[in-house]
Amino acid sequence: MRIFLIVLQYACVAFALFLGYQVSTALISGQYDLMEVVADVGTILICIDLAVFLFTSNAKQGISIEDYAKQLEQTPSKLVYVTRKMGHFGILLIITSWIVPMIR
Repeated sequence: MRIFLIVLQYACVAFALFLGYQVSTALISGQYDLMEVVADVGTILICIDLAVFLFTSNAKQGISIEDYAKQLEQTPSKLVYVTRKMGHFGILLIITSWIVPMIR
């Protein structure tokens, strides 16, 4: 299971880099749809959030309920806190990119 999570982490980083390249080339060429760029930026933020979450989480087999409760009570690091907020903002960007074309 741990190998799958490492592969998923690297896949998230690779996909974020690919989308970053795609957004930058679309902006440089001038041929882009604004809502597609907004959705891609939101996806990049979510990928970064997931990669940081997978990097910082310690998936231990057989953890007791008490240990898990203690782990939940601890405040997350500043990096995890910021990337969570970035992920939430990415979700809002994706939802916005779906709703705005419906309104128009």
